Amino acid sequence: MTDYVRERDVVTPGQLLSDDQRTAGAHTYVYGGKVYAAVAGIIQYRDSRINILPSKSPYKPSESDFVVGIITDSKPSHYEVDLGWHLVGFLHNLGRRSRIRLQIGDVVYTQVKNSGIRGVFLEGGQKLVKISRGLLIRVSPVKIPRIIGKKGSMLNVLNSESGCRLYVGRNGLIAIVGESPEKELAVASAIKMIEEESHLPGLTERVTHHLRKKIVGGEILGEG
Repeated sequence: MTDYVRERDVVTPGQLLSDDQRTAGAHTYVYGGKVYAAVAGIIQYRDSRINILPSKSPYKPSESDFVVGIITDSKPSHYEVDLGWHLVGFLHNLGRRSRIRLQIGDVVYTQVKNSGIRGVFLEGGQKLVKISRGLLIRVSPVKIPRIIGKKGSMLNVLNSESGCRLYVGRNGLIAIVGESPEKELAVASAIKMIEEESHLPGLTERVTHHLRKKIVGGEILGEG
C-alpha cells in the first residue's frame, strides 16, 4: 500500500492520498478502497492516519475560547457582539458600577462563557477588555493555533519583535495595539505571512527576519 502525500503537503479536494483505506482520517473520504481529500488543506499524520487541516473553516464557539468582537447593538439587558461567521454573542449589560462603558462600534476581547442552542454568551467583569485603539484584522480561524504557536511561541515573537500587544480571538479576529500605525501594519504583514506559509518549515525564523527588516532594518525608521 502507498501513501501519495507527506506531512505538511498542501492538497486540494479530490486529490488521491493513499491506496490504504485504513489511513483515512479527518476531512478525507474513501472511494473504491482509496483515500481522497475532502477539502483543501494541509496534511497532518496522527496515529498512522492521514488527516487534513482545512485551509478555511468557520468558527465554532467553545467554552473558555478567547474571542474578539464588535458591539453592534445595545439592549436594556445586554449587548449584541458581532463575532464574525454570522455569529452573534450576547454580553450582559455591565451596569453603572462597571469600570467599562460600551457603545455600538466598540471592539471587545473576552471569553466565551457558554455556547449552545440558546446562543453564544460572553464573559463580562474582569475578563472583559475594551480595545480603544489599534488595528483590527481578520484571518481564517483554523490559522489561529499557528499564529499563537506551541505554548505561545509565535505570539511571543510577534510581541517581542514589535513591542505590540496582540489580542488574538479564536474566531479569527485579531486586534494589534502598538506604538505607531507603522508597527501595527508590520505585525499585520507578519501575520499574513504566517497565514499563507503555515505549512512550511522554518516559519518562526522567517517571521522574525520579516519583522526585524521592517521595524529594525529601517523601513519604519526611515533609514532604508
